[in-house]
Formats: sequence, C-alpha cells, structure tokens
Amino acid sequence: MAQALPRLAQVFDMLPAAPRAAPPPAAAQATAPAGFGLRLLFPPPGAVLDSNRPVTVRAMGGRRPMTFLVDGAPLPAVPAQRQTAWVPAGPGFYAVTVLDADGLTARAEVRVE
Repeated sequence: MAQALPRLAQVFDMLPAAPRAAPPPAAAQATAPAGFGLRLLFPPPGAVLDSNRPVTVRAMGGRRPMTFLVDGAPLPAVPAQRQTAWVPAGPGFYAVTVLDADGLTARAEVRVE
C-alpha cells in the first residue's frame, strides 16, 4: 500500500491538464437592460472561440472609460476606446465583462476550444 501512493502520483503527473471548468454563477451586479446603455458586442454570449487567435473584445454604449475583464482580471485597454485585445490562456470557459464609468456591466460567458 505504501508504494501505491507514489505510483499514483506519477500516473497523475503524466495526464494532460484538465480543461478549465465552467465559471460559477455571477454575483448580483448592476447590469444594463437589453437594447439600452452598455452592451458587449463581441464576443456574444455562448460564443465558441478559437484558442489560437487573439479576440477583439468590443463594447457599445455606456460612458467611457471602459474596463474590460476576463474572469475578473482586467485587460489592458486604452481608456478612450471601446475595444481591447484578449489572448485566451487556453481551452475552457471564460466570463468576459465590460464595466463603464457609471458602474454598468455587460457580460458574456464564452467557450474557447
């Protein structure tokens, strides 16, 4: 039995990394009503994106400056622009969010293959 645990650890080390799990449900936050205010133009909710290409995250409406986030981590952005680039870390599920100067948010859950 004492030899089984080190052997099991070796087997787990040889396995490929698991894909990212789906994110937990979002906490309540101020969200712009559909068709009004701040919107996330791209990527749309439920989009399936290619992990080998950068993604241009685009917003419409809202008041600048915009803050773009992926899974809660900010993306570098130019304050006057309504878009930024994102390179996914790998396959899995991600939450893409844009936050405007008034605190309104727009969010999309996407999958990267």
